[in-house]
Amino acid sequence: MRNLKLSNIVVFVLMLGLVALLVFYIPLEVIKGVSARTLDPLFGGVVAALSILSGAALGFFSLVFTLVKPLEEVGDRGIELKMRETEKKILAYRARQRAMLEELDAIKKELEEIRDILKEGMGV
Repeated sequence: MRNLKLSNIVVFVLMLGLVALLVFYIPLEVIKGVSARTLDPLFGGVVAALSILSGAALGFFSLVFTLVKPLEEVGDRGIELKMRETEKKILAYRARQRAMLEELDAIKKELEEIRDILKEGMGV
């Protein structure tokens, strides 16, 4: 979220206000007009439905174009950071595997020595 430009945040807040106006205020005023019988119910329903639909569409597109797009740009840096972390983990894993192989080689030598001692003791 650090990378979001101030202009994107301002546009998003303004769009949020406009969405609130379209989704809540206009349908509420239409309902008041219909209930006071100063507005035709069919016309009021159409206006309220169009207002809610346009507010929802505006809210969706303002969210996509002001918040999601800058976050995608941040995502590229995040991928690079994850790649570096993965490379570090792989290097650590390889080092651990090498150390385990060295320990296994040492154990193999000790077991061979024990085998040789046992063979000598049995006279084989």
